[in-house]
Amino acid sequence: MVNRSDMFFESACRYSINVQQLTFATTSLRTLPRNFQEKDRHLFQQFLQYDGEASHLLELENVTAYSDGWLYKDYTLLKESFTHVRYPSPYRRLKALAKRAIHRPNAMKIEGGVWITDNWSRNYYHWLTDAIPKLYLATRGRPDLEILLPAMYDTISYAKESLQPMGLGAVRIIGQGQGALIRKLLLPTRVADTGNYNEDVIREVGDLYRRYYGISQPKGRRIYVSRSKAPVRNVLNETEIKPILSRFGFEIVHCENLSFSEQVKLFSDSAIVAGPHGAGFVNTMFMPEGSKVLEIHPADTKINNCYFTMASAFHHSYFYMLANTASSTLPSHLDNMIVDPAKLQEQLEAVCRD
Repeated sequence: MVNRSDMFFESACRYSINVQQLTFATTSLRTLPRNFQEKDRHLFQQFLQYDGEASHLLELENVTAYSDGWLYKDYTLLKESFTHVRYPSPYRRLKALAKRAIHRPNAMKIEGGVWITDNWSRNYYHWLTDAIPKLYLATRGRPDLEILLPAMYDTISYAKESLQPMGLGAVRIIGQGQGALIRKLLLPTRVADTGNYNEDVIREVGDLYRRYYGISQPKGRRIYVSRSKAPVRNVLNETEIKPILSRFGFEIVHCENLSFSEQVKLFSDSAIVAGPHGAGFVNTMFMPEGSKVLEIHPADTKINNCYFTMASAFHHSYFYMLANTASSTLPSHLDNMIVDPAKLQEQLEAVCRD
C-alpha cells in the first residue's frame, strides 16, 4: 500500500541516470578519553565504533532548485534537500508543493553544477563536516566545477571563504524567491552520518585548509574557546577561572570575532584547546595531528560526542570534564554551566602533563 505522506517525496537515487562511487564503506575504532572514568562509560560506549557506508555521486537531469534549498524533480521533492534525521512534515511538503504549482517562479536555466547543502548546512559545524566533505569528493578530477547554493549563503561569510581553496569554476547563488532549472545536477550523498566521519576524508579536508590558510611552523599555543557571547552553554563563572587558565598559559578567544581564515590560522598554530562544547570546537580539525582537546560538558548531559569522534579522526588526545548546570529546568544543551575551579585546575594539569 502506498503511504500517502510519502507521495511526491522521494530519494534522488530513483531519478539518477549515473552513479559513481566516491568512497568505500569504512569502520572507525575509537579509544576512550585519556582521563576516562568508569562511571562515565555510558557517555562514550556507543561511540567507540562507527561503521560508515560508501558515498556516491548521483547525476540527475532537469532538476529544479529553489532559493530555500528545496530540490524538485518535476513535482517530486527530493529527500536529499534535507538532513536524513529531520525531514519536513507531510503538511509542510504538500503546502510548499501547492504553492509552487500555483505560483511557480520563472526558473533560470543552468547547464550544470554540484549541490551539497541540506537544511542543516548553514550551521558552521554541519557546513564544514557534512557539506564540505561532499564537495571535496565531488570536485576531485573535476576542475572548474560550479557549485550551486541557496540564497541564504550569500550572506554567510565563512561559507564563501571556505570555498576558496576548492578550485571551483564558479559559485552561483540562487537569489531570494528565484528558482533554477539545472540540466545536469551532480548530487553527492552524505560522506558519513552527522557527528561521525569518514576519517580519511575529514583529515584530507583539514589538511587542505591548514595548507591554504594555516601556520606551517606552529608555536604550540594554548587556547580557551569562550562562549560568553553565545546564548547558551556559557560558563557563568568564567571570570573566576580566568586566573587558572592564565596560569597554564591559555589565551581566551571568541571564534565569532574571527573570520574563517583567521580561525584556521589560530587553530593550526595551537597544541591544546579547551572550553565548553560548542561550534568553535569544529576548528580542532585544523590543529596539527596529535594535539590535545579538553571539552567541558554539562554534568547531566546526554553528551554530543561529535568532537570526541573528531579528535579520534585526527589522532588528538581527548579529555573531558563535566560541569554543573545553572538551572534545574532547562535541557542541558540549552543551559549555562558553572565550572568548579579546583576540578578545572586538576584537568588542566592532566592535559598539560600528558
